[in-house]
Amino acid sequence: MQANIQKIIAVLNDFFMADDVLGKTFDFAQKHDASVEILYVHETPLFDVPDFFSTEVAGILDKDKIKKEIEAKVATFKPSATPAIFVKIDDTQDRVWALAREDKETLIITAYHEGITEKLVSKVTQPVLVLKTSTNAYKKIALVIDAGSDSHSCIASVKKHFSASEVELFYDYRYIVDPGMEADLQNVQIIEEAQRDAFEALKKEHGLDGEFFIDGDFLGTQMSEYLENKNFDMLYVCSHGDDFFVSDNLAISLLDSIHCDMLISSQ
Repeated sequence: MQANIQKIIAVLNDFFMADDVLGKTFDFAQKHDASVEILYVHETPLFDVPDFFSTEVAGILDKDKIKKEIEAKVATFKPSATPAIFVKIDDTQDRVWALAREDKETLIITAYHEGITEKLVSKVTQPVLVLKTSTNAYKKIALVIDAGSDSHSCIASVKKHFSASEVELFYDYRYIVDPGMEADLQNVQIIEEAQRDAFEALKKEHGLDGEFFIDGDFLGTQMSEYLENKNFDMLYVCSHGDDFFVSDNLAISLLDSIHCDMLISSQ
């Protein structure tokens, strides 16, 4: 997550967690003196139009009514500046990209919706805070890195933005899977050992505890299950969009199975 956040885009697809999304949005906006834009996108294949937001023609979205409802919610947070509000239909990921473009100083905050969130995370290059809970404070944070992460930058970022939090570090080591190679040749031991040594040195340098996962597994336990059992308030995934060593996108592979909030950021 960038040190200088200048704009925050709050993304709503319904009103189920709207107060949580807006609350987090205005908290971050106040801390960073950032501007706010609110984007409501109704995905027609996934959500029925609530009666309250229908026009006289059944099933037609009343955009003005939705905007007024959002304005009423915004007023309860007493923001220092009036945010821009946009109401759109379909293509959440493209609507967000149109607002964010390549601006690295933007943070996106949204509630989790299966399918929609995965597309959003895959589309944008900005950090995305995905809310699954109504947690006010992130006391325990799991910072997950991989071969494509700028590890020192990731650690500096989480310590800067969440200085009061307890942080544990987790490394996701995934070797190259080549169908043309025998299984015992795919994981080169010297590379694994080098990665382990580097991880131990990283933990020592930054005074962090943590574990080393091989292909998403630690002592017979998958990373998602292990992290769930540790009861973290946030999973901070610090990855890279073009990972050569990672077979699946790390953030998306954990997104569906983790029940705490997630902050996904490429360094």
